[in-house]
Amino acid sequence: MKLFKDASKREHQNWNKAVSAGFYILLLLLFVNVIMYNYKGAELVSSFSMFWTGIIISSF
Repeated sequence: MKLFKDASKREHQNWNKAVSAGFYILLLLLFVNVIMYNYKGAELVSSFSMFWTGIIISSF
């Protein structure tokens, strides 16, 4: 028994684009976070919360 229909080729391509874009955005945020931590001594957003947010969002 299937819970979801199979994704079309176009849907699969769009998903791959979204995952790669999200990955690079997350890397950019982590980079900004590290730079801010090194200069100001405080993180913009905690790395722990960014990591788990990325994991949760990518699982949907």
